[in-house]
Amino acid sequence: MKKFFVIFMVLFLAKVAFANPIIVDPLGSIPSVIVLGGAITVEACLVTLLLLFFNMSVKPLFLALFFGNLVLYFVVFLPLLDLLPSLWMTEILIVTADGIMIKLISLCEMFQEMYFKGLKWKYAFLIGMLGNSISYYVGTIMYG
Repeated sequence: MKKFFVIFMVLFLAKVAFANPIIVDPLGSIPSVIVLGGAITVEACLVTLLLLFFNMSVKPLFLALFFGNLVLYFVVFLPLLDLLPSLWMTEILIVTADGIMIKLISLCEMFQEMYFKGLKWKYAFLIGMLGNSISYYVGTIMYG
């Protein structure tokens, strides 16, 4: 019951939040944090679920993907957004960086379970693309 209450509260806060995850509020407003956190959490959940088909460990994988996506957002995405003329060019580079991050995470033994199936590069990039597309759409829906 407590779990459903937490899920409901997170979804409710995300529904009433109005912020743009692409234009960061320098003051760090609460709606911006909710939208960014929601988009990154949904992306990490989806990618973790997809990587379960390759027998990867859930909890450390989710945490690595969540914090890895935060780093990619602040260190790669925001600077590229200022440098490149198009959002789509930035998204392509972020999908590439995300695919590389997923492949590197899959190579670490601490994220692998006993019957781990090797993750090919094409699947890493495909999973990165799916994760980033859902993150993009979640951010867009929350923005309005």
